Amino acid sequence: MSCQRCLLTLVCLFFPLPTFAGAPVAIRGDNYQHTLFTDDFSESELGKQWTLYKSSSVIKDGVLQGVELEGGGHAAVHQLLTKPYSDVELTVDLKFAGSPSTNLTFNQHKFKGSHAGHLCRVVVSPTKVTLRDGKTGVFSNEIFKKRRSKEKLTAEEQAILKKTQADFSVKLDKDKWYTVTVRIKGDLMQAFINGKLIGSLQSPGIAHATKDKIGLVTPKESIHYDNVIVKVP
Repeated sequence: MSCQRCLLTLVCLFFPLPTFAGAPVAIRGDNYQHTLFTDDFSESELGKQWTLYKSSSVIKDGVLQGVELEGGGHAAVHQLLTKPYSDVELTVDLKFAGSPSTNLTFNQHKFKGSHAGHLCRVVVSPTKVTLRDGKTGVFSNEIFKKRRSKEKLTAEEQAILKKTQADFSVKLDKDKWYTVTVRIKGDLMQAFINGKLIGSLQSPGIAHATKDKIGLVTPKESIHYDNVIVKVP
């Protein structure tokens, strides 16, 4: 199996934030000293900590090839169940091989305070990286219910959606490997690509104290994944 391949922008949300001089300060990787999980997909099948949903994904040539189940009506989800955590670092190598994007998700199993226990996520496409607090925003029970029934959101709810998401432009080549890292510390979440800070989001739902599921979500076909590493303080 191969080794890991080689914006003054801080969104102000519900509570006043300190003013930063210059670029936002990156969360340090050495905050995360304990490894919860690693997988380089050197085995022919996924290990017991993984579960699949609406997935036709396969491991081939030491790489997890994410593929949505035909007719499944949902993106392919590769879920990793861990012990509960608040602060966490997820690192994964990925390559766009047909899919328009991937979602790197952080959830809580059986949590009823948001749709399907969705808490926060980072969406990566070749042109944009989106950081989202789903617990407070798009996946909060009331907002999700309204959106699904196509009911009009109030002005306050629309403002919440804007405050719980941050978008950052990128330019990524298809068929090229990138190392994506997501770091969560308190209510702050940051995304890095090849070690460079891409963007930050500070929002209350990110601080959820008992996250215990990480997802690699692939719409259509395909995203390739390798060298998954999960660390906590």
